[in-house]
This record gives sequence, C-alpha cells and structure tokens, in this order.
Amino acid sequence: MRLIRDFSASIFLLLCLAGPAASQGNDARALLERSAEAMGGLRPLRNIRTLTMTGFGQYVSQDGGGNPSPDPRAPSKWQAANGVERIYDLAGRRVYTSDRRGNLFPFAARSGHSWALSERVQSGAAVLDHPLPVLLAALADDASLGAVAVEGDDLVIEVTQAGTTFWLAVDNRTALPAWVRRIGPSATLGDVTTTIYFTGYLPFDEIELPVGFSTAIDWRDTTTSFFHVDSYGINQDELPAVEERSGPAQGTAPRAQAEQLADGVWDIRIGGNGGAVIEFDDHLTMFEVYGSEAASFARIDLANTLVPGKQVSEVIVSHHHFDHSGGLRAAVARGLTIISRRGNEAIFREMVARPAPNFPDALARNPRPLNFVPVDEHLVLEDSTARVDVYHAVGHTHMAEAVFAYVPAHRIFLEGDFTTYNWDFNWWGDAYLDSVERYGLQPAVNVPVHGIVTTFEEAVASIARQAGQAREFCAANERAGIYMAGCPVQYSGAQ
Repeated sequence: MRLIRDFSASIFLLLCLAGPAASQGNDARALLERSAEAMGGLRPLRNIRTLTMTGFGQYVSQDGGGNPSPDPRAPSKWQAANGVERIYDLAGRRVYTSDRRGNLFPFAARSGHSWALSERVQSGAAVLDHPLPVLLAALADDASLGAVAVEGDDLVIEVTQAGTTFWLAVDNRTALPAWVRRIGPSATLGDVTTTIYFTGYLPFDEIELPVGFSTAIDWRDTTTSFFHVDSYGINQDELPAVEERSGPAQGTAPRAQAEQLADGVWDIRIGGNGGAVIEFDDHLTMFEVYGSEAASFARIDLANTLVPGKQVSEVIVSHHHFDHSGGLRAAVARGLTIISRRGNEAIFREMVARPAPNFPDALARNPRPLNFVPVDEHLVLEDSTARVDVYHAVGHTHMAEAVFAYVPAHRIFLEGDFTTYNWDFNWWGDAYLDSVERYGLQPAVNVPVHGIVTTFEEAVASIARQAGQAREFCAANERAGIYMAGCPVQYSGAQ
C-alpha cells in the first residue's frame, strides 16, 4: 500500500488554516484524491471496469425489530448468507448479487431454511456499500462536495452525486476510506441513518480493498449486517443478464377487501394480510396495523365506510415486530389510540418519536403524540354494543410481549403469528391452545393477521400438521448431520 507521509499533519493544518475564503470543494477534492492514492492511485482505480467480491455474511431480521421481545438487550435473530458473489459494474453503476440465505432461527416457511440461490441486479444507493464505487462516485465530475468535517479519527465529506447524498469518511491515519453513511426512509423508524464500515484492507492486484464490512443503523446503534470477504477479482467478470429489481409502481395504492364475519365484525385484509374490525357504540376498533403506511391507511379507510357515522378510533397491535407494527406511525398520525402489551410501550414511543425530515411520512407531516393503552394480563373493551377481551399471549417464544383478542359474543379469536393455514412449520404450536385454556375461551372462528379466516378446528388442525412437518424437517436435517435452530420441536399436541 502506498502510504501518504505526513497525511494527518497536512490535513489537520489545512482544517485549522482554512478560512471563509478557502474553497471547501477543493479541500474535499484534495482529500478524496489522497484517499484514491492510498487505495492504489486514481488512474488505476478508474481503469477498473468490474470488481468481483465473494464471501459470506449475516443479516439481522427486520433491522432488529424481529427480536423475541422489544427489550434493547433481547437477542437478535440472524439470517446467514453463504456463497455470496457481488459484481460491481463501476461504469454502469450497477451491482449483481447472488447468494444462498438461510435463517438461523425458527421460521414458519420452508423458504426461510432452503438456502435457495437468489440473484438480483440493483442500482442507485444499493451500489454505494463498498469504498471503490463510493470513492469513484465522490470523485465523479457531477459530484457536489461539502466541507471537510472531523468525526473522531476520521475526516468526513458530504457528497451529492446522481441524486444521492452520502457521507464518506477517510481515516486520518491511513487515508483509506473508513465508512460511508446515508439516510433513507423506514416505515417503522422514520428517517434511518445507515453506516457501513470498511475494515481490514489488504492489497489485491496492487489495489487496497477491505476484507471486512459491518453495517449499523442509528436506532439503538443496531448492527444490521456483517460480511467477510473470501476473494476479490478485478476486471474478471461482467454482470449476468438478470432483471434489475425495482420497487412498486409509484402511485399504486394497495386494495383492501372487507368480509362481514358476524354482526358488527368484519375481516379487512390486503392480499393475505389483515385483521378484524369490531363495531362499538360510537367507534370502530381495528386489529393490527400490518405492513406499511399505505396498507394501514387502505384498511382504515375501508373500515371507515362500513358503518355510517362510525370511524376507527383505536387499534390493537398484537406485538412489536416491525412487519406487524409497520403502520404504527400511520395510525398515530390519524390520531388512533394504540392498545398493546405494556412491554411494547417503550419501543412504540421510540418508533413514534423518531423524526423524518428527509423522507416525510404521514406522521412527519402531521405530528401527534402516542396515545397508548397498556395490556397487562387482561383488558376489557366494552360498551352497550360490543365486548372485546384483549389478553397476554402465553407460551409464545416467538413474541414474548404479545396480545390476542377475543370477541365472546361471536366466539371469534383474533391473532397475529399464532398460525397461518399455509405455513410449512409451526415451532410454537402449544401457544394457541395454552392461551385458549388459560383464559377459559371457547373460540369458533380464527381471524389471523396472515392468511385466511378459518374455523377454530381448522386452525388447531393446521398447527398440528405444521408441528409434525417441523418434526420431519428436524429429523431429515439431523440424519444429514445438520442441527437447525428450533429442533427438536417442543410441541405437546398431536404427534
């Protein structure tokens, strides 16, 4: 590696002497060029057409929002990615990724444990996770550079290029890129700042490249991924012909559908996800704000058309997992009261309090405080029209701080993540009947967040079938010498 002698001293002097008349862009440009020199030289870097990186890594589930409990000290659930190949097309500013992923925790669908090959091509900010494309983007002719700032041992430059703003840090001791940071939107956390750290530089064909990556977000300083490099190849590969991934079409609103289940009770879902709405004297109560702001608004808006003069005023949120609380901020923006397990209050207040000035969502546009009603073991919602009992779920290792609801007049059980008719596996099957028996309930109908409405008997039968399939899955893996998380299955029901 070509070290820059007296680099730290020269930059420190530059920062101390630069006055208002100094050219901030020139200072930043000089720093970037020094960093390119430390990596192997600007001309050799620009001669790289493609960079192929292989290795393995792990990714935390739901940015840390899928843990068994919302406690900041709760253990995380991780997904492994093996056989990773990542090819950067530096001229086209695209990246191809192939990998095989498997969950390191019990998961309901077989696909989560399948290690199937996944291929994708991405562009834009997705390419800016490696120092080489990041540095080249910062040095591009159309890049706008901010002033040089100091953060710890690093010198930091704000860069806007091709419509994307990011911050590149250069190590003050080595001149090598230390990390890149950018801000993006999150349904659950408002604006999220993501920092990708580059560590362990080694020379590959005279180019200094990192062999370690870790990613963290500014919520609870959560490490969301890490990656180990096995090899690098320079100008060896071209991007395979894989269709580039794109998000949903702009302006496409999710379509909700309602089905009346009983007098004053409807099921409202979008595709395979949703939940019940219950009519009271002067309002409606909805179960779950699943998925996203758009999905939650679609369900709320449809519910508000069901009974003239009555609107949704409160939502029961089954548990904190970020898929199930994806519409929490949207619900608060509408002024809805949130009913959930007392242990979820702190994380829900964290989620609602986070700002979103760069990517304003409904809550950022219409700030409101969280109105939270806690559930300990049992909470009754009742007036002259209806009664709904909200209970703490027991024996559910997937979600310790969870609630379910029960409509006694119609014997309707409302739940999230107890079961789904088409799951492959159920690793916490006892939780359903244990909860029913603990509170002396007599359900006839099951309304899940995932899937379809079934009879109680069908729900119990599906749990038994899924637990049996999980046992078979464990046995097959054990015969192959593989010991999966969740095995052996702890289920006391039908064998």
